[in-house]
Amino acid sequence: MAFTLPPCQRAWTYTTWGMPRQILTLADQFEVPSPPAKADLIIRVSHVSLNPGCYITMNAIPPFVRRLISGKTVYVPEGEFSGVVHLAGPAAPSHLQPGTRVFGSLPVSTLFSGQGTLAEYIRLPANVVAVVPSSLNWAEASGLSGGGLTAVCMLQEANITPGTRIFINGASGGVGTMLLQLAKAQGAYIVATCSPRTKALVKSLGADEVVDYRTHCPLPSFLAQNYAPFTYIFDTIGTQALFEGSPSYLLPSGLYINVGNFEGFGTAIWNAMRNSYLPKLFGGVPRRYLMVSTTPNAEKATVLARVAEEGTVKVVVDEVFAFEDALKAYDRITERHAMGKVIIKVQDI
Repeated sequence: MAFTLPPCQRAWTYTTWGMPRQILTLADQFEVPSPPAKADLIIRVSHVSLNPGCYITMNAIPPFVRRLISGKTVYVPEGEFSGVVHLAGPAAPSHLQPGTRVFGSLPVSTLFSGQGTLAEYIRLPANVVAVVPSSLNWAEASGLSGGGLTAVCMLQEANITPGTRIFINGASGGVGTMLLQLAKAQGAYIVATCSPRTKALVKSLGADEVVDYRTHCPLPSFLAQNYAPFTYIFDTIGTQALFEGSPSYLLPSGLYINVGNFEGFGTAIWNAMRNSYLPKLFGGVPRRYLMVSTTPNAEKATVLARVAEEGTVKVVVDEVFAFEDALKAYDRITERHAMGKVIIKVQDI
């Protein structure tokens, strides 16, 4: 069967910076990707999983930066997806040929340039794509790569053995739900933050104890008074006060691992530099700090697919929105009430 590309496609686009509801527009005549060369693929997108980091950078990176990177003036948001291979370049792997169900996520550089996934067709290298496990539906598959790979990268910086005490800040989100399951599979004893509404979910995914961050506020004081020191703190939110108070509840040999930037993109970068390099003598926190970034990788995504197939992890889907209702989906994620992943269905496949 011969596959061709349509003359144009639908995509959510933006040309300036700001929050999604302020800047996104649904374009009905958006350009389609050029045919794939070498090992590139054209993916017909089924579902897109929203990532908080995407709307935060949409609001933080001025258009001239994206224009310098990509040369474009119209941009597409998001970086996670599920779909089928529509066209494959001549050097594409034999297991990624047209008709194959796939999932994946885009490199950070591509996201910064504004070449996102919230469109009917996308072009990307085969080395960030993996085959969808048969046990996952389209919505679940779209949420596996982003949060899952981030959780894997965080755990690679730790040495968790049965009984290792860890604390997870933000356990009910896309990264937190994956981190919980993967850490529990390694035998960790897990204390995690959540709201009363998400307590049952967080417990079911592996938390041994849960802390209501709203009731026990300020959280650092509560942890200092009620918990023995942890070996690792995994922060999916990016709460600076939690790190600053960590000498009271993180072992001197412990490690604080952060991926969150909810306090603002620029603030997160500044805090990461200060936390990593400011000496104790000049007011630095006497605990090791690491800001983790995620690089999409087909091999790691394939491992995630296998553990999902085995039932070790599941993708928690909060809600699936129609393509036309993308702004409602962004409202859901920016309100920070989602349990797991917020998904947009792009089209039937």
